[in-house]
Formats: sequence, structure tokens, C-alpha cells
Amino acid sequence: MNELTKGAEAEAEAGAPDAARKLLARGTVRVGKSAIANMSGSQKALLFLVSLDEYVATRILGHLSDDEVRLLRGQSQSMQEAAPGAIKAVHHEFLERVREGMPASLKGSNAYLRRLAGNALGEGRAAELWSDQGRSQGAAQLASLETEVLRALLEAEQPQTVAVVLSQLPAAKASELVEKMDPARREDVVLRLARLEAVPAQVLADIEKAFAKHVNQLAAVQKTEIAGKKVAADIVKRLPSEVSEELLEALRGVAAEAAEAIEKALFTFEDLTRIDSRGMQQLLKEVPTDQLTLSLKTASEELKEKVFGNISRRAADLLHEELELMGPVRLSEVEEAQQAIIQIALELERDGRITIAREGGGDFV
Repeated sequence: MNELTKGAEAEAEAGAPDAARKLLARGTVRVGKSAIANMSGSQKALLFLVSLDEYVATRILGHLSDDEVRLLRGQSQSMQEAAPGAIKAVHHEFLERVREGMPASLKGSNAYLRRLAGNALGEGRAAELWSDQGRSQGAAQLASLETEVLRALLEAEQPQTVAVVLSQLPAAKASELVEKMDPARREDVVLRLARLEAVPAQVLADIEKAFAKHVNQLAAVQKTEIAGKKVAADIVKRLPSEVSEELLEALRGVAAEAAEAIEKALFTFEDLTRIDSRGMQQLLKEVPTDQLTLSLKTASEELKEKVFGNISRRAADLLHEELELMGPVRLSEVEEAQQAIIQIALELERDGRITIAREGGGDFV
């Protein structure tokens, strides 16, 4: 491969699908490119793609629309050969278009930044930093009140109103409030919270009026989507273990489905890293090898190292080998294996055979 082709391929792999798209859209060329002077944009784009490494060409193709792919398909059926020097000329044109500058799109930047934050700060911290998205200014002001003041404000409110207010607070603040409730009220409020999916604008407006003398104003919203189960789980995971287990046990008796949903959101597969070495060894004794191998398909390197560090060298070598030889598997199968292991871990914890450090509960010493 000559240097020009390498340069074009490097630009393409670095993220220049828009330049390829320009080749599709424009058929004119600059002076000195007679080899492709009479070629259409789609012909040049086809010639460019077939001259690249298959991996790079595949990535570019993934950015094109259905209509653009159809254009390329049509040219591939009718185009039999190209003039000498055509590939070189197309690569020249592609590089010139890249150097002219591609428009910078920030679409999806929030999701990308959220993913970066999760990698850099840890998922728990990132979730906390992003947890106030969609909350009104009034909710933020409520969250700024002292816990005892806020508890007193909510004391006389109906459980449904309290559940809505908790859904608008940071999980740490909401957890403090839930911990101070008597068990019966706590059960009622968390169950209602877990069942919340959306709150009508009028409900938030009524809450605004009720708390107007304590906060400046709850901002008006059309409709606020609430991930009630996740919010409930974020609150429960910050409660002392005896309080959270008592609450979940009570919920299992009156609303098993809601309790199960909270438990699933409460503990993820990556949270297995919170188990100490002795507990991890106990857990791995209960997990079938094929199930463990499948579950690690999408696991983080941190969790894999935690597992490898708590089995024998020979077993670790075999597990490494099985993971490397494993072909593509359905994501649903991996998640099913992970959920099965999570349930084993939770059962062992309930039996007192292992301890799982909860978020906000400190590290093992």
C-alpha cells in the first residue's frame, strides 16, 4: 500500500465518513484529476471504499444512509473498471476534502461525556453527578434544606406526595429521609416510589404550592419521567443493611414484583467487586464454570481480575483460555448468566456466608 493510500485510510479510520459522503454528493473535480474527471460522486465513493482495508471500509459504510448505500450498490453493478491512476486521484480528492475541515457535531455528546465520567470516576459517582438531570430548580432548593427540616415538612404529607418528592431529590438525601421514617411508612413510600413512572404536571404544580413558603418556587414542567425502581434502589442501597433487608422483606410480602425489581436495580454484576476475597472464593464455589465463563464475556477488567485472583493458577489459565476461544454469544444469554450469579451472591449474603460492601458504606479493612 502506498503512502497516499495509507494517509487516506488513516483519515478514514480517524472519523472522516463525512468526506466520503461528500464524494457521493459531488461529481466535479479539481484541475489535474483527469483520471476521474468524468466520474460521478457515487462512482468515486465506490472506488474509494473498495480500495481500503475491509475493516476501515466497513466503519465508513456504517455512517451512510440507506439511499447512499443504494447509490453505491447501483454503481457496483454497472462499474466494471476504472482508468489508470483513478484510485490515486480519488484518494487525493478525499484527503483534500478532509483537510478543508469537517463540520463538528456535538450530537450525543452528553451520552458520551456520561460514559467517560463512568469510566473515570466510577459508575456510582457518575450516576450521582447525573442524577439531577431533569429536576426542577425548586427540587434542587428542596434538596438544599437540612434533612431534619425537610423531614418535618414531609411528616404530614401523604405517602404518594412523599414518594414524588423523594423522586426529585438526590439519592443520598432521599435515603436519609427514608431511614428516619417508621417502618410502616417507609414500606408504603418506597413501594409507591418503585411504581412511579411519570408524574403529571399538575401534581408537581400542587407540590410547588404546598412548599412555596419554604422554597422560592418549583419550576413548572410539562411532565417529568421518573425511573422509580432505580431511584428506589439508589435509596435502599444507602440504607444500613439491617434496615434495607427489613424493608425489602416487607415489600416481598406485599408486592413481590416491585421488591424483585428493586433488588435487580440494587445490585449489578459489577458490584461483585465489592465482595472481599474470602467472600468471592465462597461465591465462586457455588457458580458452575460454564455459567461463570459466559457471565465474564462483558465484564470489566477489574471484575475479571477479581475473579482470576480468587481461583487457582490452573483454573485461571483455563478460564482465560475459554474466554479467548468463546465465539459470539447473545447478550441476553450473558445477562441471564450474570443475573443467576447475582442471585447466588444475594442468597449467600442473606445466609450470612458472605458480606457485600454497600455503596456509601465504606471499604473493607
